[in-house]
Amino acid sequence: MNAIRRGAAAALLLAGAAAPAVGQASHPAIRPGQTVSGTLAEADPTPTERGRFKVYRFEAAAGRPYVITLRSKDFDAYLRVARNVGGITDVLKEDDDRGGETDARVRFTPKEAGTYLLVAQSLEPEKTGAFTLQVMDAPRVSTGAARPVRVGETVTGTLADTDAVLEDDDTFYDSYILRGRPGQRLSIEMKSDSFDTFLNLGRMTGGEFVSKSTDDDGAGEGTNSRMRVTLDEEGEYVLRANSVGTATGPYTLTVTERPASRPATPQALRPETDAQGSLEDGDAEADDGALYDYWSFRGRKDEPLTVTMSSDAFDTVVAVGRLVNGRFEEISNNDDGPDGTNSRLEVTLPEDGDYVVRASSLGAGGAGAYKLRMSSARNR
Repeated sequence: MNAIRRGAAAALLLAGAAAPAVGQASHPAIRPGQTVSGTLAEADPTPTERGRFKVYRFEAAAGRPYVITLRSKDFDAYLRVARNVGGITDVLKEDDDRGGETDARVRFTPKEAGTYLLVAQSLEPEKTGAFTLQVMDAPRVSTGAARPVRVGETVTGTLADTDAVLEDDDTFYDSYILRGRPGQRLSIEMKSDSFDTFLNLGRMTGGEFVSKSTDDDGAGEGTNSRMRVTLDEEGEYVLRANSVGTATGPYTLTVTERPASRPATPQALRPETDAQGSLEDGDAEADDGALYDYWSFRGRKDEPLTVTMSSDAFDTVVAVGRLVNGRFEEISNNDDGPDGTNSRLEVTLPEDGDYVVRASSLGAGGAGAYKLRMSSARNR
Protein backbone atom coordinates (compact mmCIF):
# COMPACT_ATOMS: atom_id res chain seq x y z
CA MET A 1 0.00 0.00 0.00
CA ASN A 2 1.68 3.22 -1.15
CA ALA A 3 1.23 6.22 1.09
CA ILE A 4 -0.58 9.08 -0.63
CA ARG A 5 1.38 12.29 -1.15
CA ARG A 6 -0.07 15.19 0.77
CA GLY A 7 -0.73 18.77 -0.23
CA ALA A 8 -1.73 19.50 -3.81
CA ALA A 9 -1.79 15.83 -4.81
CA ALA A 10 -4.29 15.11 -2.04
CA ALA A 11 -6.43 18.05 -3.11
CA LEU A 12 -6.68 16.54 -6.59
CA LEU A 13 -7.62 13.20 -5.03
CA LEU A 14 -10.76 14.62 -3.47
CA ALA A 15 -11.77 16.82 -6.34
CA GLY A 16 -10.98 14.76 -9.41
CA ALA A 17 -7.91 14.79 -11.62
CA ALA A 18 -8.40 18.22 -13.18
CA ALA A 19 -10.46 20.29 -10.73
CA PRO A 20 -9.43 22.47 -7.75
CA ALA A 21 -10.23 21.36 -4.21
CA VAL A 22 -13.96 21.09 -3.52
CA GLY A 23 -15.49 23.01 -0.62
CA GLN A 24 -16.34 20.88 2.40
CA ALA A 25 -19.98 21.99 2.48
CA SER A 26 -20.66 20.34 -0.91
CA HIS A 27 -20.24 16.84 0.55
CA PRO A 28 -23.06 14.89 2.26
CA ALA A 29 -22.84 14.84 6.04
CA ILE A 30 -22.50 11.83 8.34
CA ARG A 31 -22.88 12.03 12.12
CA PRO A 32 -21.15 10.00 14.84
CA GLY A 33 -23.39 7.00 15.56
CA GLN A 34 -24.70 6.93 11.98
CA THR A 35 -24.30 4.43 9.13
CA VAL A 36 -24.91 5.60 5.57
CA SER A 37 -25.25 3.52 2.41
CA GLY A 38 -23.80 4.54 -0.92
CA THR A 39 -22.68 3.30 -4.30
CA LEU A 40 -19.50 3.86 -6.26
CA ALA A 41 -20.45 4.25 -9.93
CA GLU A 42 -18.69 4.89 -13.22
CA ALA A 43 -19.72 8.55 -13.00
CA ASP A 44 -17.83 9.09 -9.73
CA PRO A 45 -14.42 10.81 -9.84
CA THR A 46 -11.23 8.81 -9.86
CA PRO A 47 -7.66 9.91 -9.02
CA THR A 48 -4.51 8.78 -10.78
CA GLU A 49 -4.16 5.95 -8.26
CA ARG A 50 -6.76 3.39 -7.11
CA GLY A 51 -10.47 3.50 -7.89
CA ARG A 52 -13.47 5.80 -7.79
CA PHE A 53 -14.54 7.52 -4.60
CA LYS A 54 -17.18 9.48 -2.73
CA VAL A 55 -16.54 12.07 -0.01
CA TYR A 56 -18.52 12.65 3.20
CA ARG A 57 -18.04 15.25 5.93
CA PHE A 58 -18.50 14.97 9.66
CA GLU A 59 -18.18 17.31 12.63
CA ALA A 60 -15.63 16.01 15.13
CA ALA A 61 -14.89 17.03 18.69
CA ALA A 62 -11.31 17.58 19.83
CA GLY A 63 -9.83 14.62 21.73
CA ARG A 64 -12.85 12.41 21.11
CA PRO A 65 -11.90 8.99 19.65
CA TYR A 66 -13.87 7.66 16.67
CA VAL A 67 -13.93 4.36 14.79
CA ILE A 68 -14.78 4.80 11.11
CA THR A 69 -15.53 1.69 9.01
CA LEU A 70 -16.03 1.27 5.27
CA ARG A 71 -17.55 -2.04 4.17
CA SER A 72 -18.36 -3.46 0.75
CA LYS A 73 -19.06 -6.85 -0.79
CA ASP A 74 -18.41 -5.46 -4.27
CA PHE A 75 -14.91 -4.00 -3.97
CA ASP A 76 -11.83 -3.86 -1.77
CA ALA A 77 -12.53 -0.88 0.49
CA TYR A 78 -10.03 1.93 0.98
CA LEU A 79 -10.73 4.66 3.54
CA ARG A 80 -9.12 8.03 4.23
CA VAL A 81 -9.70 10.71 6.84
CA ALA A 82 -8.76 14.19 5.66
CA ARG A 83 -9.22 17.88 6.33
CA ASN A 84 -9.48 20.85 3.99
CA VAL A 85 -7.46 23.79 5.27
CA GLY A 86 -6.95 26.89 3.14
CA GLY A 87 -7.90 25.07 -0.03
CA ILE A 88 -5.41 22.25 0.57
CA THR A 89 -6.74 18.82 1.49
CA ASP A 90 -4.50 17.02 3.98
CA VAL A 91 -4.88 13.24 4.42
CA LEU A 92 -4.55 12.45 8.14
CA LYS A 93 -5.14 8.68 8.32
CA GLU A 94 -5.84 5.91 5.81
CA ASP A 95 -6.49 2.18 5.77
CA ASP A 96 -7.05 -0.78 3.50
CA ASP A 97 -7.92 -4.01 5.40
CA ARG A 98 -8.12 -3.36 9.15
CA GLY A 99 -11.88 -3.77 9.06
CA GLY A 100 -11.51 -7.50 8.35
CA GLU A 101 -11.03 -9.23 4.99
CA THR A 102 -11.34 -6.43 2.40
CA ASP A 103 -13.09 -3.86 4.62
CA ALA A 104 -11.34 -0.75 5.93
CA ARG A 105 -11.32 0.76 9.41
CA VAL A 106 -9.65 3.83 10.90
CA ARG A 107 -9.41 4.75 14.57
CA PHE A 108 -9.15 8.53 14.69
CA THR A 109 -8.82 11.04 17.53
CA PRO A 110 -8.78 14.63 16.19
CA LYS A 111 -6.55 17.14 17.92
CA GLU A 112 -8.85 19.99 16.89
CA ALA A 113 -12.62 20.29 16.64
CA GLY A 114 -14.03 20.96 13.20
CA THR A 115 -15.17 19.52 9.89
CA TYR A 116 -13.35 16.44 8.62
CA LEU A 117 -13.67 14.55 5.34
CA LEU A 118 -14.12 10.80 4.88
CA VAL A 119 -13.10 9.40 1.49
CA ALA A 120 -14.84 6.11 0.62
CA GLN A 121 -12.89 4.54 -2.24
CA SER A 122 -12.25 1.32 -4.13
CA LEU A 123 -8.69 0.05 -3.91
CA GLU A 124 -8.94 -1.39 -7.43
CA PRO A 125 -9.33 1.07 -10.33
CA GLU A 126 -11.97 -0.92 -12.18
CA LYS A 127 -14.24 -1.90 -9.29
CA THR A 128 -17.52 -0.17 -8.33
CA GLY A 129 -20.55 -1.15 -6.24
CA ALA A 130 -22.47 -0.67 -2.99
CA PHE A 131 -20.90 0.19 0.37
CA THR A 132 -21.72 1.31 3.90
CA LEU A 133 -19.82 3.96 5.85
CA GLN A 134 -20.12 4.08 9.64
CA VAL A 135 -18.83 6.56 12.22
CA MET A 136 -18.95 5.46 15.85
CA ASP A 137 -17.55 6.72 19.12
CA ALA A 138 -14.61 4.49 20.06
CA PRO A 139 -14.90 2.70 23.42
CA ARG A 140 -13.11 4.60 26.14
CA VAL A 141 -9.97 2.97 27.51
CA SER A 142 -10.98 1.38 30.84
CA THR A 143 -8.72 -1.69 31.12
CA GLY A 144 -5.34 -0.14 30.37
CA ALA A 145 -3.81 -0.18 33.87
CA ALA A 146 -0.55 -2.18 34.08
CA ARG A 147 -0.59 -5.44 36.04
CA PRO A 148 2.36 -7.04 37.85
CA VAL A 149 3.84 -10.30 36.55
CA ARG A 150 6.57 -12.25 38.33
CA VAL A 151 9.26 -14.60 37.08
CA GLY A 152 7.91 -18.16 37.26
CA GLU A 153 4.29 -17.03 36.85
CA THR A 154 1.64 -17.64 34.18
CA VAL A 155 -1.13 -15.05 33.94
CA THR A 156 -4.26 -14.96 31.81
CA GLY A 157 -5.58 -11.87 30.07
CA THR A 158 -7.92 -10.70 27.34
CA LEU A 159 -7.36 -8.13 24.63
CA ALA A 160 -10.55 -6.07 24.33
CA ASP A 161 -11.71 -2.89 22.60
CA THR A 162 -11.51 -1.10 25.95
CA ASP A 163 -7.74 -1.70 26.19
CA ALA A 164 -5.04 0.81 25.37
CA VAL A 165 -4.45 1.33 21.64
CA LEU A 166 -1.25 1.72 19.64
CA GLU A 167 -1.78 4.76 17.43
CA ASP A 168 0.42 3.53 14.58
CA ASP A 169 -1.60 0.38 13.83
CA ASP A 170 -4.79 0.62 15.96
CA THR A 171 -4.00 -2.63 17.82
CA PHE A 172 -4.94 -3.21 21.45
CA TYR A 173 -2.45 -4.13 24.16
CA ASP A 174 -2.17 -4.94 27.86
CA SER A 175 0.78 -3.78 29.97
CA TYR A 176 2.59 -5.75 32.65
CA ILE A 177 5.27 -4.62 35.11
CA LEU A 178 8.17 -7.03 35.53
CA ARG A 179 11.01 -6.47 38.02
CA GLY A 180 14.42 -7.67 36.89
CA ARG A 181 18.12 -7.57 37.65
CA PRO A 182 21.21 -7.21 35.45
CA GLY A 183 22.21 -10.43 33.69
CA GLN A 184 18.90 -12.15 34.42
CA ARG A 185 18.02 -14.54 31.58
CA LEU A 186 14.31 -14.78 30.85
CA SER A 187 11.99 -16.60 28.50
CA ILE A 188 8.66 -14.83 27.91
CA GLU A 189 5.88 -16.61 26.04
CA MET A 190 2.45 -15.43 24.88
CA LYS A 191 -0.16 -17.83 23.48
CA SER A 192 -3.68 -17.37 22.13
CA ASP A 193 -6.18 -19.39 20.12
CA SER A 194 -7.98 -16.17 19.12
CA PHE A 195 -5.34 -13.97 17.49
CA ASP A 196 -1.75 -13.68 16.30
CA THR A 197 0.23 -12.61 19.38
CA PHE A 198 3.01 -10.02 19.62
CA LEU A 199 5.34 -9.34 22.56
CA ASN A 200 7.20 -6.11 23.26
CA LEU A 201 9.54 -5.65 26.24
CA GLY A 202 10.88 -2.23 27.16
CA ARG A 203 11.28 0.44 29.81
CA MET A 204 9.63 3.76 30.51
CA THR A 205 12.04 6.65 29.86
CA GLY A 206 10.89 10.22 30.33
CA GLY A 207 7.27 9.07 30.32
CA GLU A 208 7.70 7.26 26.99
CA PHE A 209 7.86 3.52 26.32
CA VAL A 210 11.23 2.54 24.84
CA SER A 211 11.27 -0.95 23.31
CA LYS A 212 14.22 -3.28 23.97
CA SER A 213 13.02 -6.55 22.41
CA THR A 214 10.05 -7.79 20.36
CA ASP A 215 8.78 -11.11 19.05
CA ASP A 216 5.96 -12.25 16.79
CA ASP A 217 6.11 -16.01 16.09
CA GLY A 218 9.07 -17.25 18.15
CA ALA A 219 7.06 -19.95 19.94
CA GLY A 220 7.13 -21.97 16.74
CA GLU A 221 3.40 -22.68 16.60
CA GLY A 222 2.46 -20.24 13.89
CA THR A 223 0.88 -17.35 15.78
CA ASN A 224 2.33 -17.62 19.30
CA SER A 225 5.23 -15.53 20.59
CA ARG A 226 8.31 -16.30 22.64
CA MET A 227 11.30 -14.07 23.34
CA ARG A 228 14.56 -14.86 25.08
CA VAL A 229 16.13 -11.85 26.74
CA THR A 230 19.01 -11.06 29.06
CA LEU A 231 18.22 -8.02 31.18
CA ASP A 232 20.85 -5.29 31.35
CA GLU A 233 19.55 -3.12 34.19
CA GLU A 234 18.04 -3.32 37.64
CA GLY A 235 14.44 -2.19 38.03
CA GLU A 236 11.04 -2.29 36.42
CA TYR A 237 10.47 -3.42 32.84
CA VAL A 238 7.23 -2.98 30.90
CA LEU A 239 5.91 -5.96 28.96
CA ARG A 240 3.26 -5.28 26.33
CA ALA A 241 0.96 -8.13 25.35
CA ASN A 242 -0.16 -7.12 21.86
CA SER A 243 -1.56 -8.57 18.64
CA VAL A 244 -0.69 -8.61 14.96
CA GLY A 245 -3.78 -6.97 13.48
CA THR A 246 -6.75 -5.61 15.40
CA ALA A 247 -8.16 -8.91 16.69
CA THR A 248 -9.15 -9.40 20.34
CA GLY A 249 -9.58 -12.36 22.67
CA PRO A 250 -8.05 -14.31 25.58
CA TYR A 251 -4.37 -15.22 25.97
CA THR A 252 -1.83 -16.57 28.44
CA LEU A 253 1.49 -14.98 29.36
CA THR A 254 4.33 -16.94 30.98
CA VAL A 255 7.66 -15.63 32.33
CA THR A 256 10.38 -18.13 33.28
CA GLU A 257 14.06 -17.90 34.15
CA ARG A 258 16.41 -19.60 31.71
CA PRO A 259 19.44 -21.66 32.69
CA ALA A 260 22.91 -20.36 31.90
CA SER A 261 24.08 -21.18 28.39
CA ARG A 262 26.79 -23.76 27.87
CA PRO A 263 29.47 -23.71 25.15
CA ALA A 264 28.59 -25.56 21.97
CA THR A 265 30.43 -28.87 21.62
CA PRO A 266 30.67 -29.93 17.95
CA GLN A 267 28.97 -33.20 17.05
CA ALA A 268 30.12 -35.29 14.11
CA LEU A 269 28.15 -34.76 10.90
CA ARG A 270 28.34 -37.62 8.40
CA PRO A 271 27.72 -36.87 4.72
CA GLU A 272 24.55 -38.18 3.08
CA THR A 273 23.04 -38.97 6.51
CA ASP A 274 20.18 -37.24 8.31
CA ALA A 275 21.29 -35.81 11.66
CA GLN A 276 18.67 -35.13 14.33
CA GLY A 277 19.15 -32.25 16.76
CA SER A 278 17.26 -29.99 19.11
CA LEU A 279 17.65 -26.35 20.20
CA GLU A 280 16.68 -25.81 23.83
CA ASP A 281 17.28 -23.52 26.79
CA GLY A 282 20.85 -23.88 28.01
CA ASP A 283 22.30 -24.27 24.50
CA ALA A 284 24.95 -21.87 23.23
CA GLU A 285 23.51 -18.47 22.42
CA ALA A 286 24.44 -15.83 19.83
CA ASP A 287 24.55 -12.08 20.50
CA ASP A 288 20.95 -11.71 19.24
CA GLY A 289 19.69 -14.43 21.59
CA ALA A 290 19.44 -17.15 18.94
CA LEU A 291 20.31 -20.67 20.12
CA TYR A 292 22.70 -22.80 18.07
CA ASP A 293 24.48 -26.17 17.78
CA TYR A 294 27.79 -27.01 16.08
CA TRP A 295 28.29 -30.00 13.76
CA SER A 296 31.80 -30.84 12.54
CA PHE A 297 33.06 -32.52 9.35
CA ARG A 298 36.23 -32.95 7.31
CA GLY A 299 36.16 -31.15 3.94
CA ARG A 300 38.23 -30.98 0.78
CA LYS A 301 39.27 -27.99 -1.29
CA ASP A 302 36.77 -27.03 -4.03
CA GLU A 303 34.29 -29.58 -2.74
CA PRO A 304 30.73 -28.42 -3.58
CA LEU A 305 28.41 -29.07 -0.64
CA THR A 306 24.69 -28.70 -0.06
CA VAL A 307 23.56 -28.35 3.55
CA THR A 308 19.86 -28.40 4.42
CA MET A 309 18.19 -27.71 7.76
CA SER A 310 14.48 -28.18 8.45
CA SER A 311 12.22 -27.81 11.46
CA ASP A 312 8.51 -27.73 12.19
CA ALA A 313 9.19 -25.77 15.38
CA PHE A 314 11.14 -22.67 14.29
CA ASP A 315 12.60 -20.66 11.41
CA THR A 316 16.02 -22.18 10.68
CA VAL A 317 19.39 -20.64 9.78
CA VAL A 318 22.32 -22.80 8.65
CA ALA A 319 25.91 -21.62 8.22
CA VAL A 320 29.24 -23.22 7.27
CA GLY A 321 32.54 -21.95 8.67
CA ARG A 322 35.57 -22.82 10.76
CA LEU A 323 36.38 -22.62 14.46
CA VAL A 324 39.44 -20.42 14.99
CA ASN A 325 40.60 -20.12 18.61
CA GLY A 326 37.13 -21.15 19.69
CA ARG A 327 35.42 -18.49 17.57
CA PHE A 328 33.20 -19.32 14.59
CA GLU A 329 34.39 -17.69 11.35
CA GLU A 330 31.60 -17.93 8.81
CA ILE A 331 32.09 -18.75 5.13
CA SER A 332 28.44 -18.73 4.03
CA ASN A 333 24.90 -18.95 5.45
CA ASN A 334 21.27 -19.36 4.42
CA ASP A 335 17.99 -18.47 6.09
CA ASP A 336 15.19 -19.45 3.68
CA GLY A 337 15.44 -22.32 1.24
CA PRO A 338 12.68 -23.34 -1.18
CA ASP A 339 10.47 -24.49 1.73
CA GLY A 340 9.86 -21.14 3.44
CA THR A 341 11.28 -21.37 6.96
CA ASN A 342 13.69 -24.21 6.16
CA SER A 343 17.25 -23.57 4.96
CA ARG A 344 19.31 -24.77 2.02
CA LEU A 345 22.93 -23.70 1.65
CA GLU A 346 25.22 -24.41 -1.31
CA VAL A 347 28.89 -23.74 -0.65
CA THR A 348 32.26 -24.64 -2.18
CA LEU A 349 35.03 -25.18 0.37
CA PRO A 350 38.15 -23.01 -0.03
CA GLU A 351 40.68 -25.59 1.23
CA ASP A 352 41.18 -28.96 2.88
CA GLY A 353 40.51 -29.06 6.59
CA ASP A 354 38.05 -29.26 9.46
CA TYR A 355 34.78 -27.34 9.09
CA VAL A 356 31.74 -26.64 11.21
CA VAL A 357 28.04 -26.34 10.41
CA ARG A 358 26.22 -23.97 12.76
CA ALA A 359 22.55 -24.96 13.11
CA SER A 360 20.57 -22.03 14.51
CA SER A 361 17.21 -20.32 14.77
CA LEU A 362 16.36 -17.01 13.13
CA GLY A 363 16.57 -14.64 16.08
CA ALA A 364 15.76 -15.20 19.74
CA GLY A 365 12.77 -17.38 20.59
CA GLY A 366 13.21 -20.30 18.20
CA ALA A 367 13.64 -23.73 19.79
CA GLY A 368 12.74 -27.35 19.20
CA ALA A 369 13.71 -30.35 17.09
CA TYR A 370 15.36 -30.06 13.69
CA LYS A 371 16.93 -32.19 10.95
CA LEU A 372 20.28 -31.50 9.28
CA ARG A 373 21.75 -33.08 6.13
CA MET A 374 24.98 -32.49 4.20
CA SER A 375 25.47 -33.76 0.64
CA SER A 376 28.40 -33.50 -1.77
CA ALA A 377 27.97 -33.06 -5.51
CA ARG A 378 30.93 -35.43 -5.97
CA ASN A 379 28.89 -38.26 -4.53
CA ARG A 380 25.99 -37.82 -6.94
